[in-house]
Amino acid sequence: MAARRQAAETSATRTAATGAAGAGAAVWSAARMAHAAGDDAVRIALIGCGNRGTGACREALLTQQGPVRLVAVGDLFADRIERSLGNLTKYPELKANIDVPPERRFAGFDAIDKVLAADVDLVLLATPPHFRPMHYAAAVAAGKHVFMEKPLCVDAPGYRQLAAANAEARKKKLSVVVGLQRRHQQNYLEGIAKIHQGAVGKVQLIRTYFNMPGGGRAGTPKPPEMSEMEYQIRFWGIFTWLCGDHLVEQATHEIDVANWVMQGHPVRAQGMGGREVRKGPGNGDIWDHHCVEFEYADGTRHFCQARQQPGTWTHVSDNVLGDRGEMTIGTGAWGYGTLSPRELRDKNRKVDNPYQREHEDLMQSIRGTGPYRCEGDYGAESSMTAVMGRMATYSGQIVSWDEAIRSETRLGPKEYSFDAAPPVRAAADGSYASAVPGITPPY
Repeated sequence: MAARRQAAETSATRTAATGAAGAGAAVWSAARMAHAAGDDAVRIALIGCGNRGTGACREALLTQQGPVRLVAVGDLFADRIERSLGNLTKYPELKANIDVPPERRFAGFDAIDKVLAADVDLVLLATPPHFRPMHYAAAVAAGKHVFMEKPLCVDAPGYRQLAAANAEARKKKLSVVVGLQRRHQQNYLEGIAKIHQGAVGKVQLIRTYFNMPGGGRAGTPKPPEMSEMEYQIRFWGIFTWLCGDHLVEQATHEIDVANWVMQGHPVRAQGMGGREVRKGPGNGDIWDHHCVEFEYADGTRHFCQARQQPGTWTHVSDNVLGDRGEMTIGTGAWGYGTLSPRELRDKNRKVDNPYQREHEDLMQSIRGTGPYRCEGDYGAESSMTAVMGRMATYSGQIVSWDEAIRSETRLGPKEYSFDAAPPVRAAADGSYASAVPGITPPY
């Protein structure tokens, strides 16, 4: 494996200046030579075997860019590994490309190290977001191509770790795709290109919505036989240190669209929110609604709504208002965007599944048959933008980008074991304290 990795890295060094499809081809051809004769399959490993990780693995195995084989899996929990493999092998079109014997199924906090020591080309990172920066840094250090789910961080120290790993990934010419699938979705690609070409004039205001009836597996109290650490990690979507709050874990999609439109990050944020229905045992410490105003360097505002409350208006879309027109994307099931006034509109049409498209694009980058992709920079920037928004809502203060990224506040435990103390603990009734604006510090 070491020789194979060295071959890939040496080839990457020779082609580092190109940044084009040919560079990816050189890297992949070097790695492919170390496989058994005639085997040019991309060998993948899944780290994080929940629903999204299993879905991402299925999409990777269904790609049409050449043979792909799943050869290793890792998760904190052995039952998750078995459930994921059971679900994947139900599909005849996938089963033939799954080769994960018991000795390549790794459970525990050290699963990442064991997976990276296996003979794999590409790792799919789909653990709770708290672990993303450290897992990504380890994968890049090991010379692996990466697909990683959003968000990429839950705090500023994680963002800084991502930035360092991104620089190393580019240096090694590793292909990296982030699960911000709108960047691979045709209606968004074409719609935002039109905005950049001036279709709506100068952008004045952006409005985004990620309003859902619920999420995060809320409402399940801790079973008495389960340690506090295990409970929080199994139900990671309701704990800020693990998911970043749903503003970070979910609305990062729409925050990324705004940054994409503006071609950069905002300089400050302020907002409000709270917990109206997400109370009592089984609801963790995250809020159930946020509203954030982001301000960009040129004064453009982005207003972002994010809500998880049963019985409320469910809506996910992005609206860009310019001085000559307006565009809304995402109001239907991948429906095409609309432009106003009428002469700017496109015909309404369906687009390809973006979850599948992002994996096709990644495989093309790895094999050198399409553009080289290393998406970690915008993934990290949009994730940190969402973190800045949470800092603003939790504290009730105006938060600046420059101060936010310098924050030393780390969300996480001092040690990783099921017997260790997590950073938040339940009260006697099983409920968890949450942020209080005016008291919780922003940084």
